[in-house]
Amino acid sequence: MKKSIGISLVASVMLCGASLYAVAAPPKGARAAFGKGDNTLGLSLGVGNVYTYHGGSTYLPAIAVNFDHGLVGNVGPGTIGIGGIIGWQNTYYKYGNGDRVSWTNFIMGFRGTYHLTILKDKNNKFDPYGGVTVGIRVESYNGNHNGTYDVDGNAHPFVGPFVGAKYNFTPKFGAFSELGYDISLFRIGLHLNF
Repeated sequence: MKKSIGISLVASVMLCGASLYAVAAPPKGARAAFGKGDNTLGLSLGVGNVYTYHGGSTYLPAIAVNFDHGLVGNVGPGTIGIGGIIGWQNTYYKYGNGDRVSWTNFIMGFRGTYHLTILKDKNNKFDPYGGVTVGIRVESYNGNHNGTYDVDGNAHPFVGPFVGAKYNFTPKFGAFSELGYDISLFRIGLHLNF
């Protein structure tokens, strides 16, 4: 797990650093990468298991869709956003005799974000942000072991902080990465701006 966190952290720092210096400075007076009234819809794949199970389990990549809306602009050096996230992740374990058990996590949550706009004069394509997700995680278990088949499910509230950065290749399209605690420890994906 420490290796996954380390790799995720290095990848995020590299993406953020590359985004800062990838393009020439925008024209003077250019708007920020994320402002009041802006909307972003993202689709991502995530790695790094937030919820641990049986040792030796296989964790499939998490899939998440997130939305962010610029609610209040010019709050200090940034913009306050609100939005949400929906995510899914599956984990399974195979026993030596061929039996298999699996855990599925599905999350739904509200996200509050703060987007820093202090770099807009140097690079208005780069959008660093941080925030908190508050939501519910629905966990289900399916097991077939030693001739018995079990099905179980539970719902758990969760709170998860995160940090991330977007880079807009065009005004309508870009990529992003996030480190946080929700459906996975690290996510990378593509987003649309509208």
